[in-house]
Amino acid sequence: MSHSDQESPQDLAAAYALGALEPGEARRFEAFLAGSPEAQREVAEFREVAALLALGEADTAPGANLRDRVLARVGGEKTRALPVAEPTARRRIPWLMWGALAASLALAVGLAAEVLSQRQDLADLKGEVANRDQVLAERLQQLRAREATLNALMEPGVELYQLSASGDPEPGIQLFWNREKNVAIVHGFRLKPVPSGHAYQLWFIEDGKPVPSVTFKPEPSGHAKVEGVTVPTAGELSAAAITVEPEGGSPQPTSPILLVGSLQKKS
Repeated sequence: MSHSDQESPQDLAAAYALGALEPGEARRFEAFLAGSPEAQREVAEFREVAALLALGEADTAPGANLRDRVLARVGGEKTRALPVAEPTARRRIPWLMWGALAASLALAVGLAAEVLSQRQDLADLKGEVANRDQVLAERLQQLRAREATLNALMEPGVELYQLSASGDPEPGIQLFWNREKNVAIVHGFRLKPVPSGHAYQLWFIEDGKPVPSVTFKPEPSGHAKVEGVTVPTAGELSAAAITVEPEGGSPQPTSPILLVGSLQKKS
């Protein structure tokens, strides 16, 4: 583009900073710029605005406030820096400056919005991957635990005994006793909730006396599982029973027997 000879070189600072001058005009302005500290300061400030648009605002959400701040900055600098000139020159230079600035502003805001959108997408994707990995890890742990339980139940020498209420098949306790290792797995189903501060307690009846064992609480579904229960071997075991005791367990039963079952070895 060509500018009137009546235009002051000082008026071209904004257009030069925005890269809107033709090569010949840019060279003439650069010659003027070398001897004008005021013009150098104005070009530097306009370039600072351009850098703000391209980089400084990329980490914040673009909006009207960004545009208002930038336009106010450029408008204030332009009002302070431009000398009074003829109406023709003053009309043409602002159109040049504002046109180039508007294009830069639109590009910067668009790029900032795209960067923010991509960052959010990436954050969401990372969150989904982390959640998926956590879910997979939990499921894998559950599968391994179930596999270990199944392997324990399938070992040679494991015998199944039932503990139930008199005349009521439910709720119930399955006791898987590995006689070779003297350990058992307790599996409860459809167990009723226990009062606060209490738990179910397992008892082994050895030589006619109750021997305290583990305590446990059922899940809301009524299911319960306790693994690695040590089975006493000092005397003769005749039965196992369940009572409700304080949460920490009792050395002797303090409530009626709810479930009971024989532990006599099957022939």
